[in-house]
Amino acid sequence: MALETYRNLRLLNDWKNFKRTVKTSKHEFFNSKIQEISNKRKSPWVLMNWVKKIKLPTIEAIKYNSNLCLKIEDLWQALHKMFNLAQY
Repeated sequence: MALETYRNLRLLNDWKNFKRTVKTSKHEFFNSKIQEISNKRKSPWVLMNWVKKIKLPTIEAIKYNSNLCLKIEDLWQALHKMFNLAQY
C-alpha cells in the first residue's frame, strides 16, 4: 500500500514510509525465524548454517629472502633452496 501511494504521488514521505515498513517487516520476519529455530532445536549453533563457511586459501604467501612467493615457480625455488641448505 505504501509503495502504491509513492508510485502515484511521488512524495518523499511516502517513500520513507515504504522503506520503513519493509525494514520493519524484514526484522520481524527474521527475528521470528530465529526465535522459532532456537526454540525448536534448543541450540543457537543451528543458526550458523545461514552463514556460509569461509574458505581458506589453498596456499598462503610464503616469504623467502623478504619476497613473497606468489607463483608456484617461486615457491618451488624457495623450498628447493631451503631443502638444500638444510642438507649441509
